[in-house]
Amino acid sequence: MGPLEHIVTLKDARPRRDPIVAAGERSLSEVAYAHILDLLLAGEVKPGEALHERKLAQSMEISRTPVREALFRLEAEALILRGPGRNLVVADISVESYVRLLDLRRILEMEAAARATGRIGADVLAQVEAALDHLLQLNEVTSAQHWAVDDLVHHSIAEAAGNPMLSQSIRDLRRRTHIFNTSRISHRLTPGAEEHRALIRAAAGTDPELTRTLMGAHIDHVRAAIVDYILGIRR
Repeated sequence: MGPLEHIVTLKDARPRRDPIVAAGERSLSEVAYAHILDLLLAGEVKPGEALHERKLAQSMEISRTPVREALFRLEAEALILRGPGRNLVVADISVESYVRLLDLRRILEMEAAARATGRIGADVLAQVEAALDHLLQLNEVTSAQHWAVDDLVHHSIAEAAGNPMLSQSIRDLRRRTHIFNTSRISHRLTPGAEEHRALIRAAAGTDPELTRTLMGAHIDHVRAAIVDYILGIRR
């Protein structure tokens, strides 16, 4: 069976949250979007696999309309695309595309880091430091735990930059690079956490150029590690 013939039934996959409860806080479209995105980020559906609106709706026990809206949004974000027969399939990002995405992330996140410097409060600094400490104390770290802390660091800095459009652009780019990097690179866990610690401390300080430099170096290290992983080389 080829990758495009594999239709995701999701018989055993259930939403992370009860959609009826969640709908009280968010629209069903938002619930569907978050659930499908969870599946993509967790690698439960692979590049080239087709997504069927009807089967997704059945698995979430909601109507097809919010699922359709969620799929349109994911398509607009280039996380899924139209395959043969107009089927929606999970996007497969090439190494070249991934590097270009990281290059753009580097530009935006370095600027955000400089702008955020001096705007990270003591409460955010303490929260991030505690999350990093907890992560490093775990005997085994799941992909979800790793990304939760990674998101906390980068989103805290992006939001502190004071430009909602810049922050949202960074979130969107990070989401697209998450798709490619759902397999955690274990040897980057400790150095990555320490880079995050240095970053958040610099952002809480007074030297924007230091924060900018640390962010650029961090993303360079991520890029090198991921490219090596893709090419079958372990640094």
